[in-house]
Amino acid sequence: MNKLKWIILFIICFACMGYFREFFFVHLNNIMYYKYYNRIPELPIPKLMFFFDSVSFNSLYYFKYIFTFFWAGLFLICNYFTLKKLTNTAFLIKLLFIAYLLILLIASFAMLYGFLINNRLQSDEYTLSRWLLGIAQSPLICLILLASEKLYNKSIKND
Repeated sequence: MNKLKWIILFIICFACMGYFREFFFVHLNNIMYYKYYNRIPELPIPKLMFFFDSVSFNSLYYFKYIFTFFWAGLFLICNYFTLKKLTNTAFLIKLLFIAYLLILLIASFAMLYGFLINNRLQSDEYTLSRWLLGIAQSPLICLILLASEKLYNKSIKND
């Protein structure tokens, strides 16, 4: 396949992953909301999500962290294959893993700081952590690295 077809395939892959991630978390949050406030759900629960209706609120709350890392991992895999297929630079793949490691470390430290120092998870540190994990659950890092490939190749040629 030529490069354009790969680009289209990866755009479709990222779009589908983004849609399903959003679908999953919107409905999971809806289930958690009606469990916490003992209200009738505003959105109908899709058949795919009925399993979560039988899980307690506290379990769902903590499972959300696991699901967040799961989705970040899926996006990391898709970012990796995109860079691997569309670039000839192993250094960019290394930067991808370094970026994900830094994002996860900073997000984890922010959450720990908010929990240990402020004794709660709903603070500015939580907002920072969610924002960083939002980047990890997107193609943003991959797009930046793809855009920087020509700059990297020029710097190698000039050295």
